Amino acid sequence: MATFLYVILVVALVILSTSELVIDVQPNVISPEITAQLVINCSVTNNQAQNIDVIKSLTLSRYNETIRDFEVMISLDLLTLNLKQLVQFKYSLISFGNVFISLTILHPTKSDAKVYRCSVNGDNSNERNISLFAKKAVEYETNSTALIEEIQRCKKVESKCQCSLQNNDSSSNYKRSRVHFSGSSEIIKERIETVTLNCTYQALKHQRNETSLQSLYILHEANGVIANINKGQPVVQGSNLKNAEGEIFDNESKDSYLQVTWSSLKFSESGKYFCEANVKHSDGRAERLSEMLILAVVSPTVDDLVKVVEKLLGQVDGDTKHIQENNQSIKNIKEELKIKEQNIISITADLNSTQQIISSMKEDITQNQQNISSMKEDLIINQENLKNVKEDLNIQQRNILSLEKDFHTHQQNFSNFQENLEIVLSNFSTALIEVKNQTDKEENQITSCRDVNSKDDRVVVTLASGLKVMCDTKTDGGGWIIFQRRINGKVDFYRNWQAYRDGFGDYDVGEFYLGNENIYILTSFTNFDLRIDLKFNYQSYFAQYTNFKLLSEKEFYRLKIGDYSGNAGDSLLYHKDMYFSTYDKDNNRDHRNCATEYRGAWWYDSCHHSHLNGVWGGRDPKGLIWDKVTNYDGSVSFTEMKIREKR
Repeated sequence: MATFLYVILVVALVILSTSELVIDVQPNVISPEITAQLVINCSVTNNQAQNIDVIKSLTLSRYNETIRDFEVMISLDLLTLNLKQLVQFKYSLISFGNVFISLTILHPTKSDAKVYRCSVNGDNSNERNISLFAKKAVEYETNSTALIEEIQRCKKVESKCQCSLQNNDSSSNYKRSRVHFSGSSEIIKERIETVTLNCTYQALKHQRNETSLQSLYILHEANGVIANINKGQPVVQGSNLKNAEGEIFDNESKDSYLQVTWSSLKFSESGKYFCEANVKHSDGRAERLSEMLILAVVSPTVDDLVKVVEKLLGQVDGDTKHIQENNQSIKNIKEELKIKEQNIISITADLNSTQQIISSMKEDITQNQQNISSMKEDLIINQENLKNVKEDLNIQQRNILSLEKDFHTHQQNFSNFQENLEIVLSNFSTALIEVKNQTDKEENQITSCRDVNSKDDRVVVTLASGLKVMCDTKTDGGGWIIFQRRINGKVDFYRNWQAYRDGFGDYDVGEFYLGNENIYILTSFTNFDLRIDLKFNYQSYFAQYTNFKLLSEKEFYRLKIGDYSGNAGDSLLYHKDMYFSTYDKDNNRDHRNCATEYRGAWWYDSCHHSHLNGVWGGRDPKGLIWDKVTNYDGSVSFTEMKIREKR
């Protein structure tokens, strides 16, 4: 066991000792016309760096003598593999992946002979930020010594690659065979000439199954992105472009391209333009290929302006001639249309005349047919009448004989009838006196609010049954018995079953509930209409229902209503055929006790769309709700529920 732990410790130490930040440049000496490319590799071996537990970013920089500091060229976020290129090169190739960046500069110049720095940034086990650096210098030589050393170096690696001196053109061809960037002209007259830039990507035959183009960009060194296209998406272009088009092909058997055309260029649009291609390899590596083009926008000369004016004048002459031809064509068309209109008018007049003749003939035929039908019907009726007259005559003869027999019988019965009539009249006189006395007594008693006439809108009376009620004498002709009224919130309507059965409240205060038992008795013997008057936000509303009644207490005062009318909306339909519920007697269909939850009493279902016995002034579903008017966040400020016998 100890031996095993020792082996593990040794392996860990070996890994840590071989884990380091590495920067490599090939070659480290560049010369004009000799060095075909400069390759800078920045990587972390074994995906680990000493003293760093979580590697966050990898950065490649080079020393800038102007600012006397290292200038970041490429930054790679290792958590997202998001690459940022901050310095553009005329010809370059960038590859990157997990903890490595590779930059290839084609045809390096003296300005590329710098000190290059590779930086790694991350956190240690204590979450402390740590950065490590590695540097390599690239020198620039113009003497023949560099040429000799380059030849010797090529011989050493002859088995792996060809001499860069011999393959100078092939490297350039490799680059150019993949990204091409061209313009219709490199010198453009300001605000006169139009320019077209074409950025294309060509996949090499041996790489078509190994690479995939992700996007193409055309950029300006100062103005940023001119246009771009991502795989599977349309072209995105700047606002001043006249035209932009492009396409990225999946199989790459065709060259993918991005082309922009725009006119009226300004001096500020001079400078370097870059064509960038972002390529993804099958092994997960990513490349960014770029090529540069320089455009110069110059002021037009007098000769240029004269040519433009001559061209415009020629276009104006051509347009004028074309307009004249169009005007003549329009004139000819108008004349032809005028002739055709006259022909149409003439044909229409002939058609109208013919239609009138046909209509007149149809009317005559129809009238004749009607006359014939009428004559046939009259003939049939006369035949039936004659038959009926004969039958009636026979019946009358038989009736006369029967009447003669009955007459003798009636004479005898009439004598008996006179005697009986005198007795009945005597008894009727006595009964009539008793009925008159009873009627006079009942006329002084009120049986309904329809019998009440008053100059006051509301009046409290006692019915013949002994029930004391408040009558509405004005609304819709009056005659209403008010059984629920709320105007000021002074009476608590959160009551138990017995209170709602027997009634509660104060007529003097103006708030009361007549009682379900009283309402049941009133509506049991005839048909009643129900009217509900409401006020909300200083507006008046009403809802009226036919065939209103409450069933008995055994049926929990079940609600029955008919058809709806009014301007308040039908918020009572939801409660039709529901049982009355209070907090101590839950009869609703919901698993909750709706009366307890909403602090009221009503014909709840699950639970309510209207709730006029709720909490006075409530601003939630516990309030005096009529959802078609108040929704569920307001209360009506006035409510009256009243009934009237239907005539």
